[in-house]
Amino acid sequence: MMEKYPVQLDDAYLRSRAIQCRWEAMRPATYMHPFVIPVDITRSMAAAIKTARIEQREPDVLDDRIKKQGIVLDLVAEIDPKLWNFSGAYVGALTTFYAVKIKTRSWFEDRKWLEQDWRKVESDVVLFEQETETLEISGDALRHRHQKLANDVISKFTSCPLSSEFATPTGKGLITFDNIVGGLCRGWLNDSPVDFCLERIAGGVGHCLVLSTLAWSVGWPSTPKSPITDKKFIIHSMNLNGNHWGVIIVRLDYDEHTEKLHVRVYMYEPLIDEDYHKDMEVVWNGITEKDKLEKEGLRGFLERWHQSSAPKNALAISPIEWVETPQQPDFASCGVMVVAQVHSYLTGNHHWQLSNVSKDSIKVMRLRMLWVILCNSKERRISRSTADKVKLIHQQLADQLK
Repeated sequence: MMEKYPVQLDDAYLRSRAIQCRWEAMRPATYMHPFVIPVDITRSMAAAIKTARIEQREPDVLDDRIKKQGIVLDLVAEIDPKLWNFSGAYVGALTTFYAVKIKTRSWFEDRKWLEQDWRKVESDVVLFEQETETLEISGDALRHRHQKLANDVISKFTSCPLSSEFATPTGKGLITFDNIVGGLCRGWLNDSPVDFCLERIAGGVGHCLVLSTLAWSVGWPSTPKSPITDKKFIIHSMNLNGNHWGVIIVRLDYDEHTEKLHVRVYMYEPLIDEDYHKDMEVVWNGITEKDKLEKEGLRGFLERWHQSSAPKNALAISPIEWVETPQQPDFASCGVMVVAQVHSYLTGNHHWQLSNVSKDSIKVMRLRMLWVILCNSKERRISRSTADKVKLIHQQLADQLK
């Protein structure tokens, strides 16, 4: 449907022209058009309008008499005085159009990936084996089970709007279908599926605290009210340099006899590259300048929690231990590997750590993560008003493109 929209401003000479912007009072439909313009020119117009909002003085607010006539203030972009002008609202709509178009293409590519013959995919995977009912089965039975999982996920892909929400049984993890399409099947994982799967694993095991992947960037949470001695693990995954996943796994062992809390710290990044060690150690230790703490690390959060909930118990923190197996087999599976490593530690199944993870095993882990999110979680129903809007927009698009 989106491919049927007519395209204007496709002439090569327009790419070299400067875009001029000005404020104008107009009716909302003015400078809106029933066609699209190329995506590169759309980006240039969006950037020009953003700059103009910063650099140009916005006119005085329209008085109520003019507003009642339906007049609004908006920036207008012009690339050639002989051609059309374009309102900021139009450029904003175009930006959304192309975002949806990219997401739609990703949906079709994901669907094609899901439709592969899973009965031919060999794997040795323990991730979510209990949830997916793959525990203690192998060979043909396991491959046929994976085919069934794929069929279940395809059914969800067919029926779910992008705005569909899925929650973990504990309610602590939440993800939209929009954050699944284009990443979890084939690509690099963003923070949403990583956080969701870690919450799901922790919820099943119990006595675990999963910290948001954004905690180091935006700040650690307030001190929990529950005693730190009740917890067995603290998990903090992190995005390293914007394109690679790592994780800190903190194991807590409280000895009631000695009243001592033992802390072991495991760090893992799937490339097994020492260049990432310093960045991860900073997240643990925090940043100190001239003997003054500038930014609290995960260790500081843990010590603060200990001091608040168990000050009379001794705290013994062991040196960092680097986990050096297994190594990711491709360029995009670091998020999947982090989730699998956490699953291994929290469930006590260390067989996975000794395995040589293949690309087919990565495929199967992605499939199981998809199934757990889409088919084994709580799907939140969209509101009736949202459903009605979706139906109306679909009908309007169909009418326009007849």
